Amino acid sequence: MDVLDGVPRCVLGYQVKTRTQIVFSFLIPVIFELLVYTVVITADVLVVVEHFRNDNPTWAWFTLSFMWLPAIACFAAVLSSPSQWPETIGFDERTLRFVEKNLLVLVFFPVAAVYRFSRRIFWTIEALFHEKTSYGRVQAVCKIRETSPFELYHFLQAFLHAAPQMLLQLYILLRDNTFRNYDTVTAQIVSVVFSFLTMASIITSYQRFESQKIVGRCYPWSSEEQVKARKRELQRTTITVESVMERNITSGLPEPDPMTPNIMRNFYSRYGEDSPTPSGSSTQRKTLNVDQSNFDSLSSKKIKDPYINYTDDDKLTVSDTVDSLSPTVSFKQDLVENIEDIRDYIRRTDDSKLAAIVDNSDDEYEDPIYAEIFDKSPRTPAPPTPAAYLAKRASMLKNFFVFDTENFIKDHVPRLPGNLFEHSERKSTPAPAASDEPDGDLLSLPSRRQIISGLEEDDLSGKSVAFAGWVMFLFMRMIALSVFYVFFPTYFWMICLNHYLLMIACIIYEVRFHEKLERYYFYLFLAYIYMFSIMEFKIKFIHVRTWYVGYVTVMLVENFAMNAIWYNLGTFESWWFDFIHFITIMSGILSLLCLLFYYAFLRPRDKLLFVN
Repeated sequence: MDVLDGVPRCVLGYQVKTRTQIVFSFLIPVIFELLVYTVVITADVLVVVEHFRNDNPTWAWFTLSFMWLPAIACFAAVLSSPSQWPETIGFDERTLRFVEKNLLVLVFFPVAAVYRFSRRIFWTIEALFHEKTSYGRVQAVCKIRETSPFELYHFLQAFLHAAPQMLLQLYILLRDNTFRNYDTVTAQIVSVVFSFLTMASIITSYQRFESQKIVGRCYPWSSEEQVKARKRELQRTTITVESVMERNITSGLPEPDPMTPNIMRNFYSRYGEDSPTPSGSSTQRKTLNVDQSNFDSLSSKKIKDPYINYTDDDKLTVSDTVDSLSPTVSFKQDLVENIEDIRDYIRRTDDSKLAAIVDNSDDEYEDPIYAEIFDKSPRTPAPPTPAAYLAKRASMLKNFFVFDTENFIKDHVPRLPGNLFEHSERKSTPAPAASDEPDGDLLSLPSRRQIISGLEEDDLSGKSVAFAGWVMFLFMRMIALSVFYVFFPTYFWMICLNHYLLMIACIIYEVRFHEKLERYYFYLFLAYIYMFSIMEFKIKFIHVRTWYVGYVTVMLVENFAMNAIWYNLGTFESWWFDFIHFITIMSGILSLLCLLFYYAFLRPRDKLLFVN
C-alpha cells in the first residue's frame, strides 16, 4: 500500500506531484496550526496576567481553568483507555514510565504541543528531500502520519478551551467600563480572534470524519496496534473500484460465482479456447478439431486409405525405397507375406468380436472403427434441456429477493424479535444430484456486491473555503450569544437549554438504527459541540443533506432572532452595538455563501469500496 494513500492527489481537479501533496496536505496545515496555537496560548497567558493586575481574580481563574481543561480531559481519557497502556501484566517499570510521561504532559502541555508540531514539521521537510520510492521518503511520511494522544488534546482544545474562552472574553469586552485598560483589551481581542481560528480548523478537519473513516481514515489519537488492525481489516474485507476494473480487463472470463457453475468456463475447459482455465484445475483441455470432412456425412463414414490409388506392385515399390529398419516398412512386409493367414483369422473371429462389442457396456461409445461404419449414437443419454431447470432458476431468484428483503429490514428496523428470521438459519437437507447431470447446464447469475460509500479527504482549496465559511459562521454564533447574554441573561440560558435538548433528541433519533444507545455520556458532549457547529463525528449520518440543511437553518433562525431582539428591545448608547448588529448579519450571509460554494464545487469526491 502507498504511504500517501488517502492523501488528496488533486487540487482543483488537477493531479499534483507527491512533493506537492506533502506540502499542501502536511506542511502548510501544520505550520498554520503551530502559529495559531502559539498565539492562543500566549494571548491567554497575557489575559490572565492582566486580569490579576486589574484586580479581577475571578475572570483570571476562569480563563486559566479553560486553558487547563482540555489537558485534564485528555489525561483522563488516555489513562482510562486500555489500548493506550503498554502491554504488560501488573505494575512494572514500563507502566510507571507511562504514567510519569502523561503527568509531565499534563503539567507542561504547551511544551508537549509545540514539540508535536515541530516534530511533524521536521519530518515533513525531511520527506521533501527524498525520492518518491526511496526508503527515506516512506519512513518520513510514516513519522508524519503516526498517531499520538496529543491529537485528542488538540481536538478537545477547540470545544473545552477556545469556545468557552471566546464567550467569556466577549462578555467581558461588552460590559460597561471595559475599555479603560488598552493592554487588557488588546490581549482579549487577540485571544478571541485566534480562538475562532482554532475552532474553525478543527471543525474543517472533522466535519465529515465518519464518511472518511469507513473508507480508510483512522482516529489520529489511536494506538499503533489499532491503526494496523484497522488497515488489515480494511484490506481483507474490501477492494477498491480500480482493482475490480483491472481484474475485469485483464481476465477474459467473468468472475467465478460460488452459487452456480459457469457455463462458458465449462465449455472452454472441455472443447478448448484461448481463455484460461479456472485456477486450481488440473484437467487437461480437449480440443475440438473441425474441418471440411466433419460436414460431409458420406466421406466421414469411409475408412481412408493413403494407398487407395496404388496397385500391389506400386505399394511394394514404394516400400522398398524406404529404409528397411523403419517399423512401418517391416509392418507392411509382414502384412503382405501373411495376408492370407490374417484373412482366415478375421473370418473365424468375426462373430465373437461383434458379440464382445455388444456386451461391453462400460464404454460410452462403441469401438471407433465400427462406430464410424454403423454411425451409432453414444450409450449415455443426452443431458436434459434448459427448460427442465426453469423451476430451479425461479427458486434461486426468489431466494435472492427474500435475502435482500431480510437484510433491508434488519438494517432499518431497530430491536427486531430474536426469532423473526430463524428460517434462514435452518439447515436444509440437500437433494442428491443426478450422476449424469453436467456442470454447465445451470444458469450462472451475476453475484451482487455490497458497496461501502465514503468520502475522500479535502484538498487544500476545499479546506480553505470551508475554513473561511466556518470562521464566519462561528463569528455570527458567538457574537449573537454573547451580546444576547449581556441584555437578556435569563432568556439566554433558556435558548441554550432548548437547543441542547433538541440536539440530544436529533442524535438519539439518528443513532436508533445503526448505533448502540450505550454512548449516552459521549452523546451529551456531542450535543454540546452542536451548540456551536455540526460535525459528522462518531455518528454516520444517514441523510447528510437533511442534517446539514436543517442544522444551518435552525442556527440562522436562532442567531437572527437573538440579534433582532437585543437590537430592538435592548438599551445601549454606543455605536459599537450598531456595528455588531450589522456585522453579525453580514457574517451569517457570507458563511452561508462559502458553505454553499464548498458543497457545490469543492466537496471531496465519493470513494467506493466493494465488500469481498
